[in-house]
Amino acid sequence: MEVLRETAPGALVRVVTGTKVIVDRFIALNEATTPPRLRLANFSQWQLTHVRELRVLNGSQEPVATARPHAGTLGRIAHLQETWGSRLAAPAADLAIVGTLAWLREDLGAFLYLAGEDPDRPPKLTGDLARASAKGKPYKVDVGHGSLADVVLPKQPKASTWFTRLYPASRMEDELPLAKDLTAVVLDGSSAIKHLGEIEAPVVICILDRSVADESAAELIVQLRNTRGEPVAIHEDLDWSQPAGVEALAFTVAL
Repeated sequence: MEVLRETAPGALVRVVTGTKVIVDRFIALNEATTPPRLRLANFSQWQLTHVRELRVLNGSQEPVATARPHAGTLGRIAHLQETWGSRLAAPAADLAIVGTLAWLREDLGAFLYLAGEDPDRPPKLTGDLARASAKGKPYKVDVGHGSLADVVLPKQPKASTWFTRLYPASRMEDELPLAKDLTAVVLDGSSAIKHLGEIEAPVVICILDRSVADESAAELIVQLRNTRGEPVAIHEDLDWSQPAGVEALAFTVAL
């Protein structure tokens, strides 16, 4: 309410409801009705009781409305439930993944859920959400299990919100240098890793496929570690233990 009172008509806003994420031009706030109503240029009116998050945007974008993505099981594992709405409204958009786009999109379509969960039923509420539900209080929870794409939210032509840029490894020369606002870049496979020396980001993750005979990508990484790197302990410094069948090493280099 306070944000809308100070927003000039015509301003671009991103609105997050319980079911949709909308980018549209703000027209007016009608406080004469109960509850007050938000009027948008292309997507009608919304009772403010249905609006979970709202941000005023800079720049220009075509009006668009898409279904609200659910973080699902992976979001619950990462404790994203309480901040999911604000992440959708004001996405950091600071991750990039480089690889073969067809394979990346196929992988991002995978659905995740924990062993013992029924993928066709919402997860059981626990903790504060369970106590709020028992008392009949309103609560917000993203149900369902969701795909990797629902959490990574790759940028698409008609996306109302997104977190991640996808780049084709075969045409990386046309994309370099990458945007300065990226804080992490994932290089998936040898064709992406060969551009490692040209990537400047605080965190770069290289994924090697040990089933291929070509060891040039692995040799590039090891050479970088041996000549410029300072070792990082995976378990102690990153608080992570790789799963069985996965080898990992980490190191820092000066940009």
